[in-house]
Amino acid sequence: MIFGMSIFTALVAFAGLGLLVGFMAGLFGVGGGFLLTPLLNIVFGIPYNIAVGSDLAQMLGMSTAATMRHGRIGNIDYKLGFLMIVGTATGIEVGATILELLKKAGDVTINHARVPVMTLVMSLIYMALLLWIGTMVLRESRKALAAVRAGGEDVIEKTWLVERLSSLRLWPMISLPRSGIAAISLWVILGVGFATGVLAGLLGVGGGFIRMPALIYIIGCPTAVAVGTDLFEIMFSSAYGAFTHGLKGNVNLVVVLGLLVGSTIGSQIGASLTRRLGGPRLRMAFSLIAYVAVVMVAVKLVVKIAHGGG
Repeated sequence: MIFGMSIFTALVAFAGLGLLVGFMAGLFGVGGGFLLTPLLNIVFGIPYNIAVGSDLAQMLGMSTAATMRHGRIGNIDYKLGFLMIVGTATGIEVGATILELLKKAGDVTINHARVPVMTLVMSLIYMALLLWIGTMVLRESRKALAAVRAGGEDVIEKTWLVERLSSLRLWPMISLPRSGIAAISLWVILGVGFATGVLAGLLGVGGGFIRMPALIYIIGCPTAVAVGTDLFEIMFSSAYGAFTHGLKGNVNLVVVLGLLVGSTIGSQIGASLTRRLGGPRLRMAFSLIAYVAVVMVAVKLVVKIAHGGG
């Protein structure tokens, strides 16, 4: 028995969940961890630390399959991907260390219910990030879709943050021809990589649910290239994350195997549909899924508090 199920039942259940998340990974360029980690906790009652480590381990196989697919259709900026890996590796170790501290922090009392500090903090971080990202992407994609329907082009509106960072002339400056970027500070790329690496180590995600929007709205990549490059970077960040969590005993092999079988198949299907949907529709769908994830995590937290933390 594993988490209240026979091993066969667990493998089938995790494979079904992996199929759904893998499809989204191939389609949106995210590792699926921003949904998979809370789903493992919500649906199967798997502790967050085990969900984090197991998710990162399966993500390695899934992202490798999706990256190969995107590479064949020319959606990857390899130069950008390799540069981001430098910042990501450092960030992952910082995130994993924070998670270990949260795991040892014990419980807090809310409404007479004992709630683990790890569960409370991670749930709030998930909701805040997903709400912010979903709102930002939805607003922009609606404007872009309206422009396309009016006969214009899919031009991503620059925010004040994009304007400030794109005008930053902090040496060294580099060019990214595959992404159509003439000049950008290397420190911007390393900073985005570090921030998403922290999320990878802390939340059990490849960082894709924030890196994919960051590649589009901060660095300025076209949507299709952002999707492929994000998956390429996830392949490396998840490998490092799985290794460091494996050393901490946070990886369950049955969970990993079931998820990997389903996610590998799903990622191939999703990757084949990326270009068919078009940039604005793809970004809008991504934002709506982010909102769904916010609701799921919020409901789980409220239920836990209402039932005495059980």
